[in-house]
Amino acid sequence: MQESAGQATDKLSATAEQTGEAVKAAPQQAPRQAGGSPLAAGVIAFGAGLLASSLLPASQAEQQAVGQLTERAGDLAEPVKEAAVESAQRLKEDATESAQQAAQEVKEAATEAAQETGQQARERADQVKDQARESGQNVAGEAGEQSPGPGQP
Repeated sequence: MQESAGQATDKLSATAEQTGEAVKAAPQQAPRQAGGSPLAAGVIAFGAGLLASSLLPASQAEQQAVGQLTERAGDLAEPVKEAAVESAQRLKEDATESAQQAAQEVKEAATEAAQETGQQARERADQVKDQARESGQNVAGEAGEQSPGPGQP
């Protein structure tokens, strides 16, 4: 285990050393590789600077600037968060109100349907009662016509 850790450390050191040498040599190699093109030389120099800056630890000023940006981002995000919460609350209220209105409409429709059904049932019961009375009177009338009177053979 110690041997592999030592090997990894050696490789890391070698890589860091090679990177440092490449950064040091970049200013001299840039004009040769750019082939006389100022734009290419600028891009190579920018890349070398970017590489060098990534190898250096962040300064205290940079760390402070990152901290300030983080605080500002938090401050700027707060109004957006509040607006999102308010919007969600309004949506919830609107949905609740819509659901209550729909429930009320269903209740009213059911009540109206029940009243109509009850009325129709009463009307039908009255019709059946009237028909039964008429049928009873018809049967009584027919029975009276068919039966012989008193003293008749």
